[in-house]
Order: sequence, then structure tokens, then C-alpha cells
Amino acid sequence: MPASTRNLAIVGQRLRMRLVRWTSKIGFKDEYFLILLSIVIGAATGVFANLFYRVIEYAGEYVYGNGADGSHAGLYRGRVWMLVVLPVVGALAVGFITRYFAREAKGHGVPEVMDAILRKGGEIRPRVAGAKAVASALTIGSGGSAGTEGPIVQIGAAIGSSVGQFLRIDRKNMSVLVACGVAAGISAIFNAPIAGVMFALEIFLRDFSFRVFSPVVFASVISCSIMHALRTSGELQDVAIFEVHTFQQAQYVFAGAELPFFLILGIMAAVAAVMFIRALYFTEDVADLLNVPEVVKPAIGAICLGVLGVVYVLGTNTGGAGAGMPPFFGNGYPLIQQTIGPDIFKFGASGLLVIFVLKTLATCFTLGSGGSGGVFAPSLLLGATLGGAFGLTLHQLGLVPQSSVTAYALVGMAAMVAGTTHAPLTAIVMLYEITREPKVILPVMFAAIIATAGAQLISRDSIYTLKLRRRGVRLGSLADLTILKRISIMDVDTRPVPTVMADDPLQKLLDLAGTTDSTDFIVVDEEGKYQGMVVGQDVRTALLQPESVSLLLVGELLRPGVPALRPDETLDVVLDKFAHNDVSSLPVCHPDDGQLVTRLVTRQAVMRRYHEELDRQMH
Repeated sequence: MPASTRNLAIVGQRLRMRLVRWTSKIGFKDEYFLILLSIVIGAATGVFANLFYRVIEYAGEYVYGNGADGSHAGLYRGRVWMLVVLPVVGALAVGFITRYFAREAKGHGVPEVMDAILRKGGEIRPRVAGAKAVASALTIGSGGSAGTEGPIVQIGAAIGSSVGQFLRIDRKNMSVLVACGVAAGISAIFNAPIAGVMFALEIFLRDFSFRVFSPVVFASVISCSIMHALRTSGELQDVAIFEVHTFQQAQYVFAGAELPFFLILGIMAAVAAVMFIRALYFTEDVADLLNVPEVVKPAIGAICLGVLGVVYVLGTNTGGAGAGMPPFFGNGYPLIQQTIGPDIFKFGASGLLVIFVLKTLATCFTLGSGGSGGVFAPSLLLGATLGGAFGLTLHQLGLVPQSSVTAYALVGMAAMVAGTTHAPLTAIVMLYEITREPKVILPVMFAAIIATAGAQLISRDSIYTLKLRRRGVRLGSLADLTILKRISIMDVDTRPVPTVMADDPLQKLLDLAGTTDSTDFIVVDEEGKYQGMVVGQDVRTALLQPESVSLLLVGELLRPGVPALRPDETLDVVLDKFAHNDVSSLPVCHPDDGQLVTRLVTRQAVMRRYHEELDRQMH
């Protein structure tokens, strides 16, 4: 380790210790210093989110302009051939960044953060934040079909991880700091502080305890407040991203008689979500098979996207000097705004379904080939078009009034997000915060749960977890503790115990090891009562000095504090005892006598039984 890096690590460690001491002095628990860190992470992420938002906005204006009147025309200027050139140029730059600066910036980013929490102790390279920001801005700004949630999640997570690495935070708390960055990013970019918290807890930590909840909330609130403060005076500082004017004019009222229709919409969203997930990963698999340099692969997807845009523009005659990019390019926000307003009737059900198909293909081409961006915004648009088409069809059949059509588009947005992410709480809260429309909250809740249950029934993996499962990473859930509490030692395979006495020579252990294949041994007294254990690690250490083997007794290697397990103890208790004792096996006592040890259980056997139960419940 270089001297500068070592000195920085020492400074960070000393700062952490001071923070812990300071919070302890004023009466708080040790982990409450995480709240102080969450404020820093929230503020930094809020600033970075504002910069990221500005870069994407300016990139889009520079490339495609910002008005249909052509007054601020970009490079595109309605020239159809530029629909291929512009995304390809952006994709080549993205390919260069992901290949030579940070491979983690490739794709939609969320699985990379989950992987970092699960397998890497929450450690994310600091450079990922900058690389992801630039790569995603290039992708979305040049027309790539992707959203901002994946990038900002990865950016915020990298900020949280960098703070944790600087302060030498332990693994358990590092994941909390990463989650703080995730919540702060979602909160700032969507102006949705509650949804940011739900997203971090429901998808990443799967833990709603107060110790975790508090710093995540602080980070979300601070980040959103910073974003508000950084917006200029000409901008609305605290408004919904998507404003719903239709309900204000038509006075929509939810009717219980429409529940069967929302049930159908939830099922449709579940099927559509699974199809979208499979299409995206199929595209990734095809891209992996291409025998071309990694830098070029995003450009191949951009060519496919550009051809799709050319066909759309020529087929609909929407070109011209002042024309903007096709509606399925970019994050799709303008089209979402149209589908939840009066303009939805101009598209018609068939027009919305065409856009649904085009957006699905565009997103697969962009992200499946290696582009950088999120899947949240595409899911919102897919849900809006699917729900809008369904609502228009019901209206044309005379089954619902005109004022209900927009409601189906809104409900479709939440249902599609829930189906793709398997996170209904996040979908419900997010839909409310980005629209500020309470009139549809009941059907949104209903359809989101139906979509999640339906998607899980068809495929157990979400759009985020499928990539991790392909890497062999097992995921826990909120029900993990319940599963552990339901299984006792009696349900786990145990094996007979080789026993010795404290005054036996060490050579007896070596003889037993050769005849029984055991590495851990139980020590008992003359009456057969449990005294402690001798573990294989200690025996191996003693063997490093062969001349002393004949002189050593078993009692000199004895660990008297290793606890014996009762047969009725559940796995949550067992794993906690394994965590507090550096051993690979623990003794199991007789059901009627706590001092009489009969068998031994290994950590491996416990985890195998737990995974068997997980697999059984998933299938």
C-alpha cells in the first residue's frame, strides 16, 4: 500500500473513532454516528444528482434541441440519417468509458450495487460515480432508451461507499452507507424522498429496522432538500415530475366496480414485465456472443436503435427541421406526460401498443448491448402505454367513462414497475410522489400487488436479481429471519462426536483424526460431561512444532467457552453462536441432559439446510 494511501486510511480511521466516541458521550449508541455520515452522503449525492440532471438536460438539448418549433434546434434538425449517427457516436464513447475506466458503468447499474453489498462488503470504486454519470449522460443524451434511476443509484452508492472506505467502516455498516447513497439518489432525481427510502430498504437491504431506517431517511431528506435549493428561481422547486391535469378537470372517482378491470391490468402488467425482462437479458446474451471488441458492442445496439427511429419517422412523417427525437428515444418523460393527459386520446389504443413494442425494443437494444442507463423510466413508459391502451379499449367498449382512461395509464405505470422490480411498496409510493395524484392510490395498490405476485409466479427473479442469480449469487429476503426461526437443529444433519479428555495426550487426537476424518473434537470429564472443544485450526498450529507434539496434552488446546447447542434451538440462534465463536462446528447436547454431548453440527450443514428451505419456498 502506498504511503499516501496508508496515511489517508489512518486519518479516516481516527476520524471514525472520534465520531463514535462523540456520539457515545452524548448518550447515543455506537452506530448512531451513521446518521452523521448519512447527512454528508445525502448532501454530496444531492449536489452530484443536480450536476447529473443538468448534464443530461444539456446533452439532450445540444443533440436534439428542446422544442418542436425549431427555435432551439440541436444537431439532429430533423435529418433522419442523424438518428443513426448520433446514438452511434454516443455509444462508442460509452463503450470506451466502460471498457477502460469502469466496467461497472455498463448496463443499468442496480445489480452491480446489489452485488457490491452482497459479495464485496459494500466496496465500490470511487471512479464508478464519475464514469457512470458521463456514460449515462452520453447514452440518454444521444437518444439511447434508458432512465436516470440506475445511474443515480450507482452514483449515490459509490459516494456512500467512498465515505465508508475512507473512514474504514466495518462490513455490516458499509451496506447501510451504500443504501444511504441509493436513497439519496432516487430522492433527488425523482423528487421522491419516501420512494427513495423504500427503494433502498426494499430492494437493497431488505431490512426495515430502526438502526438502518434512520440514516437512510436522513440521507434521502437531505439530498432532496439540496436538490430543491440548487434549482434556479425560474424552475418549480417542489412539484411532481408528471402533472396530472385530467383529474382536476374531469373529477375522477374510483369505483369499486372497476376492480375486476384493474385485476386484469395487473395480470397484463405481470406478463409484460416478465417478457420485458427476458427480452432484455436475451439481448445481453446475444451481445455477449458477438465476436467483436467490447467497445463496439454498444454501437451495434445504437445502430439497431437508430434504424428503429428512422423507420418510425418515415412511417409517421414526423420529420422536419423542427422535429424532435422519436418518442421512444431517451428517457421517455415527454411521452409519459402525454399518456397521462388529454393527448392520450390522440394516440388511440393501437398507437400506444405500437409505442409499447418500440420502447421495449429500443431499451433492449440500448442496455442489452452495453449502453449505460436505468430501466425504471422505460418501465414507467411501458406501463403507461399498456395501461392507457387498456383504458382506451374499455372506454370504447362503453365499460368505463372517459375520465377513467388516464387512471389506467397511471395504474399501469405502477404495476409495470412492481412487476419488473418485484418491489410493490416502492412502486406504489413512487407513483404517488412523481404524480402527486391521490385519487388512484387504491387501484394502484391493488394492481401493484397483483403484478408483483403474477410476475413472481411466472419467474422468481426481478429485472435486478436475475443478473445476480446468473452469477451464482443467492439473495435473501425479508422472510429470511422467519425461515431461520422455523428450522431447529433437529432438522439439520449432525454427525457422531469423537470425545477425548483434557489429560489425554495430543497424539490421541491425531490418531482419532486419522480414523474418523474429524477435525474438531469434544472434550469431556470423567463423568462424560461437556468441558469444551479442540478445533482443527488449533491442532494444525500445534503441528507446526513437531517436537512438542509428544509433550502436549489435550487440555492445553482446549477452548472451554464454546457453547453446546440444544436440539430445539433454531437456526437464527445457531448462526449467531457461530458468528461469535471462531469454529466450523458446534456440539449438540442430549435433549434430556445439557451436559451430555451426543453429536456435532457443522456450519456447512446449517447453511445447506437453510438453502434447501429457500429453494423449496421459491419453487
